[in-house]
Order: sequence, then C-alpha cells, then structure tokens
Amino acid sequence: MKVNLILIALFATFIAYSYSGLFQRPTELLGGTELNGAGCVCHTVVRDTTVKVWIEGPDTLMVGQTGIYHMYLAGGPAQAGGYNVAGRFGTMVLTDSFSFWDYRSPNELTQAFPLVFPSSVDTIYWEFGYTASDSSSTDTLYSCGLSIVYDGIPDSLDRWNFGPKFPITVLQGTIPVDLVSFTAEKNSNGVELNWITATETNNRGFEIQRSVIPNGVRNLVWEVAGFVNGNGTTSEPKNYSFVDKNLPAGVYSYRLKQIDLDGSYKYSQEVEVTIDAPVSFSLEQNYPNPFNPTTKIRFVIPIPINRERNLKDFLSQAPRNDNTLVTLKIYDVLGNEVATLVDEFREAGRYEVEFNATQVSRPELTSGIYLYQLKAGEYSETKKMLLLK
Repeated sequence: MKVNLILIALFATFIAYSYSGLFQRPTELLGGTELNGAGCVCHTVVRDTTVKVWIEGPDTLMVGQTGIYHMYLAGGPAQAGGYNVAGRFGTMVLTDSFSFWDYRSPNELTQAFPLVFPSSVDTIYWEFGYTASDSSSTDTLYSCGLSIVYDGIPDSLDRWNFGPKFPITVLQGTIPVDLVSFTAEKNSNGVELNWITATETNNRGFEIQRSVIPNGVRNLVWEVAGFVNGNGTTSEPKNYSFVDKNLPAGVYSYRLKQIDLDGSYKYSQEVEVTIDAPVSFSLEQNYPNPFNPTTKIRFVIPIPINRERNLKDFLSQAPRNDNTLVTLKIYDVLGNEVATLVDEFREAGRYEVEFNATQVSRPELTSGIYLYQLKAGEYSETKKMLLLK
C-alpha cells in the first residue's frame, strides 16, 4: 500500500512538473488532443493504434444546450489511464472530480489523477459536458487516451492514441423544453414551486435545486430538493408543481435543472423566497382523519421569545442555541404511550411528520381514538385522532 502511494505521488509530481511550463517545447501545440497538441508525448512520442479511444454522447445539440459525454479507453498496459478532451467552438464543462481544466488550453479537459483499470481487459471512461456555441452549425470533439504501466515513471512502456473526431450538429432555435414561467411562493408548510412549459422534446424531467442565502450573501451551494418527471415530447403546455416542506426560517434560492432523455441538461433562472420565522406555537389537526394506516401531523415551533444571553453564557463565550427541545408522542385513551415521533432539538420553523399505525413496536393497534401530544419548552398541546380499520 505504501509503495502504491509513493508511485501515485511520483506520477502526480511528474505531471505537475510537465504542465508547469519548465519544459521547453519546439511547437506551439500545448494540449494533448489533435486540436491543441501532439498526444501524450511526455510519455512517448510513438502513437499506439492498438489503444482504443472513443467518445459517446449526443451528436446533435441546440445552441446553448449542454450534452453529457463519455470518453472511453481500452487496451495498452491497462493498469491505469488518463485522458484529454477538447472542443473546437463550444465550451467544455466539468461534471466530476476526476478532471480539471488544462490551463494551457482553455477549451481542453484532462484527468486530475490516473484512473485505475479493474483489470487489463476492462474499459474505463471519464464523463464531461459540452455546451454548443452559435458560431458554427457543425462542431467537433477531440480526444486522446493514455494507458500506462502504473509505476510512477512516464516512459515508452506507456501507450497512447487519439480517438476518432466526434462530429456534432448544432441546431439553431429554442432549447427543446420551452420554459415560459417559474415561480416560488411560501405556504403554510414550506415553499411551493410552480412552472409551465409551452412545448417539450425528449424531456426526462426536472431536478429541483435549492440553496440557502445566509445573511444576504449569494455564495450559493446547491443541493437537490427533489425531482419531477417530465412529459417526454409534447406540443401542449404543461403545468408542474413541487412543495419543499419543513424548511426553517431563512432566504432560499431555487432553480430547475431540466434533463433530457440523453442526459443533456439546462438550468432555469433562479427564484428567491423568504420563509419568515413563526411567532407562536401551533399543533394542527392530523390529516387524513379518520386514517388507516397513515396520517400526517403538522406543527410550528416559533423563535424563542427571550433571546437575551445570560451572564454565564456571555462569560463562557458559548454560542447561543435558539433551538427548542421538541417531543411529539402518540398515546391511547388510557394514557399509555404508543409511539414517539419526535424527540430532539428543532429550529424555529414549520414541520410535518407521518404516523404509521402498522410500524408501532407493540401489539397491533385496534380501531379507536388516540391522542397526539406536542411538547416544546413550556408549551404543550394535545389533540385527538381516529384510527378506523
């Protein structure tokens, strides 16, 4: 294991040194692909056509559309491999942590570190994106694959080859999915997103992405909040909605990642919404009621009324914790505890939890009236619900 780590470090050091510009080249070709360079000549100047390199992905893109592609590599020593891909007119897009921009060639990507072959007969690949430009009706992707002996020494034992040029037809016009509106509104249980498409072509669906905007600073970090299936291909307007539930108070930004059947995607504009902190406790009636076997219970936790820090907290420099210890429990009419749904500290906000009568760790619940009780600090409230089998 130690030897492998040393070899990896040696290889990475050599690649970094090679890319540092300290080696003088007799040519202005600076990348690894045929578009920008002369192959992986830091290993060997001999091209080996037994090494198989090729690109797979959509061969037609609309202007501004991003396609997802894979560059495959097989053959050669096949202990580990590297790659370079470049586009003539469009923009290369990073999609994984295995790659980075080749700074010498702004439109070329290369590997961040060697990718190991599972065995010498296997094929490995790297994923990348490519956004079509409006500068030409045809475009081309270039590729170069390197199959190495994983000894940390770039030499003639390593083999490389160019892949076939991958042509792309670029179509003028609108993106296949025509999004005509996208809105966000707060409701009693979170944020409701609504959007409308005028037409759709090969639409797999929409990934809903959310980011918190802390203290008004737009250093957005996106996370996936959900996914809504698309309607494939249609010429009729379609309405979509999604509810993002149980959000604490704050400012949120949302966007849609529209994904085609071939994996290409495009982002919508961003919309913002503010969730105000509630000012009073609330326990709502469960829904549905009567129920069998599941029902949902909503409750609200407000900002603590007394936000003043005491002297002990101040002297200790301890961070203030405005979270409230919340418990939500189910009881039968005799006062016996049936289930605990919540028993933890919660931020101020609106919440929804589900109770499933079939998942209670006690003898099967019979039809009848049950009680659910919310406790938070000095607040306590109990309501009835009916299980009807």
